[in-house]
Amino acid sequence: MHADSINPDIDRDITLVSETASDNAVHYLRSLIFMGELGAGDRLPPERELAERLGISRITLRLALKSLESTGYIVTTRGARGGSRVNDPPFLLRCWNQWMSLHSDELEDIFELRLTIEMRLAALAAERRTEEELRAIETAYANEWDNPNRTKLFRGDVDIHKTIARAAHSPRLERAMIAARGELFVPVDQAITEHREHEAHESHGAILEAIRDKDAARAAECMSEHIKYVRIMVQRALESSAIMPSAPR
Repeated sequence: MHADSINPDIDRDITLVSETASDNAVHYLRSLIFMGELGAGDRLPPERELAERLGISRITLRLALKSLESTGYIVTTRGARGGSRVNDPPFLLRCWNQWMSLHSDELEDIFELRLTIEMRLAALAAERRTEEELRAIETAYANEWDNPNRTKLFRGDVDIHKTIARAAHSPRLERAMIAARGELFVPVDQAITEHREHEAHESHGAILEAIRDKDAARAAECMSEHIKYVRIMVQRALESSAIMPSAPR
């Protein structure tokens, strides 16, 4: 993804917290990574553009970038061809381990929120979607699997969920979904290592079929199963990282 391909709508979707301007910038950029808007190796927009987008000075932005670099999320180089990019997958996995070691006790609350919001969005999408919006969901679904770069798996996941949310015609629920997804990112290597990426794709397919059939109850149920699947993947990643003891099977 190039810097200019970041969805401009994301600016109004991520709620900035009541902290310093630099902290808010860190929260914003980290949320882009968590949600898949920025993936491993992606370049961030130029400093001037990013500072204007956030309404902060370039000095404040540089403090935020330095913080993200020190924690391993991004790499910054200087010079005419310099700039900041998201770090490589192994480093992002370290970031995930660090993040989850501090926030693993919040997982149940995060997933409970996601279940509540996204089940309702799926049901509304089944009831309200237009033919054009259905095609957008179908395109996102096809792109998820056709992308030969499996490290983009969860970016594809984001695209599917966002097209479903837009088809629901509930802007507040859509913003709530984006905020909830910005609280957590899934370590992509986990799905790839276990060769389970097809399961995520299949669960998306079930949601799509229900929305295509305008079956609100089935769309909500399929979304519930999908979110529970993601929760299992996170649990397994936590277990493999020794952050959390194994859950009974």
